[in-house]
Amino acid sequence: MVDWIRARGLDYPTTGLTADRFEAGWSVYAPVEVDESDPMAFLDMPVGRSVFLVGDSGRIEEVSSSVPPQHAQDEFTARERTASGGKGANGGKDADAYMAEFVQWLEQEESADEPSISGFTIVGPGGEGGPDDVIAAEASRLIEPIVQQLALLGPSEWEWLWAEFAFTVSAEIAHLRFSSYHRSVVVPVPEPVAALVREQRHVAAGMSAGPWWRLLLTVTNRGETTVNYDYGDGPFPHDQMLPPEDYRSDLEAYPRPRVPAWLARYIDGPDA
Repeated sequence: MVDWIRARGLDYPTTGLTADRFEAGWSVYAPVEVDESDPMAFLDMPVGRSVFLVGDSGRIEEVSSSVPPQHAQDEFTARERTASGGKGANGGKDADAYMAEFVQWLEQEESADEPSISGFTIVGPGGEGGPDDVIAAEASRLIEPIVQQLALLGPSEWEWLWAEFAFTVSAEIAHLRFSSYHRSVVVPVPEPVAALVREQRHVAAGMSAGPWWRLLLTVTNRGETTVNYDYGDGPFPHDQMLPPEDYRSDLEAYPRPRVPAWLARYIDGPDA
């Protein structure tokens, strides 16, 4: 990964990288040190940091840390299986044995005249991704200023924040809660932050799935952020349901190919 990063001139650390094993390969990233004595230190940390997924096949994808790790790894694993024709990406070899051979190959290549990264190509979002990949990357980037502004609203020494936004073009609900080991407090979301969320939703609306109905953020005071888009696979919490006319207005502004059955019934009323 160090050679791969340097060869592409990426603005990314090449020392102290960490590699975590998952089903189809390795998740490689640069850990972030946080001054735990300063509860606001993580505001300077980037939310959408790059994480590199390296398959047992040698395939590499660059993803954002704003994407839930399990989701990114599951999609990567599915692509690995497809690329290998349903077999393991290493052609049936034991993963540890395959990786041992892979490391040996790298060491041999490093002693050759050609750089060891000459056989690698990037695929997926880091390469020539489709329109959804481009829009998803931009939508992910817009999460960072939202998180940073939310963090400023919390009490001193908070440890977790949970933010839930239920937005349409005509109505909005926002819930924000901060917690520590000692207490929990609910804080109102000001209009400037709502405007950032509104912009992020408008960008996310360009994806094939359409705009999210709810945006769910979980953030720790170490800057670890989990982002979830709720497209209505299940009914929304009672306190985050908007009147039917607001969903109708949103569908007029952002037509989408599919509306969940329960939401369609709610929009059309009991006599539909």
